[in-house]
Amino acid sequence: MDRWMLFASRWALIMVYLVILAGSVVRMTGSGMGCPDWPKCFGFLIPPTQEEQLMWKANTSYNKGQMILGDDELLVAKEKFTTTEVFSPQNWRVYDKHDYTIFNPVHTWIEYINRLLGALSGIPVLLLFVLATIRIRSDVFTWLLSAGALFALGFVAWLGKLVVDGNLIPHSITYHMFGAIALLLLVVAVLFRKSKRRLELQIKDSRFIGLTSLVMLLTLTQVYLGTNVREQVDALLIDGLRNEVTANLDAVFLIHRSFSILILLAYIWMLRKMMEAGLPRNWVVVIVALLGVEIFAGVILNYAGFPAFAQPVHLLAALMLVGALFYLWLHVLAQTKTPRPSLSV
Repeated sequence: MDRWMLFASRWALIMVYLVILAGSVVRMTGSGMGCPDWPKCFGFLIPPTQEEQLMWKANTSYNKGQMILGDDELLVAKEKFTTTEVFSPQNWRVYDKHDYTIFNPVHTWIEYINRLLGALSGIPVLLLFVLATIRIRSDVFTWLLSAGALFALGFVAWLGKLVVDGNLIPHSITYHMFGAIALLLLVVAVLFRKSKRRLELQIKDSRFIGLTSLVMLLTLTQVYLGTNVREQVDALLIDGLRNEVTANLDAVFLIHRSFSILILLAYIWMLRKMMEAGLPRNWVVVIVALLGVEIFAGVILNYAGFPAFAQPVHLLAALMLVGALFYLWLHVLAQTKTPRPSLSV
C-alpha cells in the first residue's frame, strides 16, 4: 500500500508542477480569459477552434449554456433548442459574469489545456486520498495530509472559477497561487512520509530547524512579493507598456529585487551548514541550480523588459525550490535532536 501511495504522491507532484507551469504560460500569453466561462469553455466541453463556430446559424441545434458572439456581448442559450431561419432573442440571455467578449483560438486552447491539466491532477490526488482512507487507522496523519491536498485542489479550482468570473481580479490571482503552493507542500509531505529514502544528516543542534524555517519563510515571502510584481506587470502589459514596465513598477518591485540578495545569502549560509551536516552533493547541486536559474531569469526580466519566456522559467524555478526546500525541512524536523551548542556562523 505504501508503494502505491508513494507512486500516487510522485504522480501528483509532477502534475502540480505541470499545472503551475501551464498557469504561468497562461499569464505569459495573456490567455487567462481565453475561456470566458467555467468549467466549460464558451459552453463547450471541447472548445471551438474557429470564430465561425461561435456565430449564430439557422437550422442549428444549440445546447443549454452554449455561447455565441453577439454585438460586443456573449449570448448564452437558455435551453436546448434548434434555431429557425430567423434569430429569436427570447432563446438567449446576455452573459453577465463579465463583459470580456474576445475570441482568440490560441488563447482559448492555452487556457483549456491549463484547465485540462488541472482536472488530470485531481486523479492522483483523489487516488492518494482513497489509499490513505483505506489505511486511516494505522496512519491518521497521512490521511489528514491527503484530505488537505484534496481540499486544496478543490479550493484552487474554485478560485480559478472566481478568477474567470471576475475577469482576472488581481487579489484572487494571488490567492490562486498560494492555494497551489499549499497543495504542493501537502503532496511533498505525503511523499516524504512514504519515501523509504532518508537523508542521514548529522544534526547536532535543534536550532538547525530554525535556520531552515527562516530560509523557507524568506523564500515564501519572496514568492509573495514576486506575485504582486507580476500583477503589476500584467496590468502594464494590457496597456501595451512592455518597453516601459520596469520604469512604471512601484516600490514592491524594488523590494523584491533587493530581497533576492538576502535570499542568496540565506541559502549560502543554510547550504554551508547542511554540507557540514552531511547533505549529499547532488542535493546541493540541485538547490544551487534552481537558485541560479531563478536569479538568472529574474535578471533577464529586470534588464530585458520582462520578456514573456522568462516569466514561467522564473516562477517554476522558484516553486521547485520551495518544494525541494520543504522536503529538506521535513528531514531536518525529523532528525533534530535536543539542544546542544548553538550554530556558529
